[in-house]
Amino acid sequence: MPQAWRRLIFLVPVLVITLILVSGLYTGSLPKPRMPKVVFDDHHPFRSECQANQTPPSLDNLPDIIRALWQPLILPITAPRFVTLDGTEKLLPPQNELVHTKSMGKKICILDVDTRDLAGEGSIFYNEGVPPWDKLGSPSAGFLSHYLYAQIHGYSYKFIRAPQYEDRAPHWSKVIFTKELLKEYDIVVMMDYDAMFPSPEVPLEWMLNYWKIDKDVIVAMAEDPAGEPNFDDSEKHRVNINSGFIIAQAGEKSQRLFKDWAECPSEVRYKGCAKWGQTLFHEQAAFSTHVRYDFLDGYSIDTHPQYIRMLPCQEANGIPEVSGSGCVGHLVRHYWGRKGLTNREFGHNVMAALTPLLVQAAYKEPGHVEDLRSKVLKGAEVLDKPPAR
Repeated sequence: MPQAWRRLIFLVPVLVITLILVSGLYTGSLPKPRMPKVVFDDHHPFRSECQANQTPPSLDNLPDIIRALWQPLILPITAPRFVTLDGTEKLLPPQNELVHTKSMGKKICILDVDTRDLAGEGSIFYNEGVPPWDKLGSPSAGFLSHYLYAQIHGYSYKFIRAPQYEDRAPHWSKVIFTKELLKEYDIVVMMDYDAMFPSPEVPLEWMLNYWKIDKDVIVAMAEDPAGEPNFDDSEKHRVNINSGFIIAQAGEKSQRLFKDWAECPSEVRYKGCAKWGQTLFHEQAAFSTHVRYDFLDGYSIDTHPQYIRMLPCQEANGIPEVSGSGCVGHLVRHYWGRKGLTNREFGHNVMAALTPLLVQAAYKEPGHVEDLRSKVLKGAEVLDKPPAR
């Protein structure tokens, strides 16, 4: 038995208890006992009515527990090969061409930006306490999966409850705050709630190696499906990018590009961009039609392709259920076609690590299983008769 599994067996009950505390996972068919109402205040971030005079349980070590649970499953950053859930093989470039060989840790930030209240039952900011698993809303499932992914790999995580903007749709806030977070982190990965990692054991650094996203790349985004209405308004009529999954790298060039992109509806640089302030597809149409053809010092994606990376739709967009679009999401899934399935994906993210640990603890370790298959008994016997005295 691998030493890593032995170290982790004791963590199974710890994780189960923690998940019950954090997510209200009790949904069994037995009669529910009366549970104390969970409330939040400034002094005790997690506390129940019956614990008013007790020290509330600490969640400070939850990230350590998550990382330990997934450790045996994590794909090494330099692993030459990865097989996706549908059996597709992905191969890294030669080892001497890899961009990353070590984890960037907290220098990477997984970013959620949202303007919604998210305070109803089933939401992460539910004002009556923590949302129960069986009522968890689709947006909350997506957000939780992002937090989980960040903790698995030791990355930073931020959730920005963005303000409203008078002259543009809420979607533009992702551009504005990605730019701001790039002042603090080397890499910012902005994700819509319905964009998720189907294989959370794959580190971002491995994907950067696979897509050959080196230090020159300012921003990488997936292509949309090649069909109407997913083409830009330029004379090139090229397939749009999809801004639901953005990999952005810090630097002077990135600040300039994101500034111009954020100011696009104000037409500071791009004439005719004002309409994308409120018109579908908002910020991604603005980038697709204007920014990628004129950024920095008059660069174009055609003349300077090293700065903007278009990721294949098959790998970083869509889901298997919309495979007819050519986008199945081998490495990053985007559930724009089935937003209600984010709960299923989040459940898979959690159980992908917990299931092998439970199997190992319950059925591979001595103490729980008694194997009588080699016995040949008669009648209602259970064990061999004891020898006569």
